[in-house]
Amino acid sequence: MTDIEAVPGWADVIEWFGYSPNFHDAEVVSIDLRRDPEPSVVRVHGWRTNSDTTKSGHFRQDRHALVTFTIQGTQTVKLNGWNHQNVLSKISVDREGDCYILRLPEIYGVDGEIAGMHVSVAIEPFVQK
Repeated sequence: MTDIEAVPGWADVIEWFGYSPNFHDAEVVSIDLRRDPEPSVVRVHGWRTNSDTTKSGHFRQDRHALVTFTIQGTQTVKLNGWNHQNVLSKISVDREGDCYILRLPEIYGVDGEIAGMHVSVAIEPFVQK
């Protein structure tokens, strides 16, 4: 059972994208693991994919954002792989007992989960360089 809709800050994510995204094809840009009391942080580049296409035939993307998941009281970390892209199939947050688990299933690159006592999310526009 996913609990991502209950994560503090998720309403801002919905407001930015216009819906509740699953982050298919999003890219993990950084993971900063810290011992308690410091938070661990996962930053993901996400965007909205539209139904219309560009002149080159690709689906048009807009609303690029840097989505930051902050995990307080990190309990366990299970991560595999890391590369130049780190593409996800989705992101979910599940509650198991006293912990929230941020799950990062991969398409290519990093894959795994981080469990902590509290999870929140923040979003900011992402400007590609």
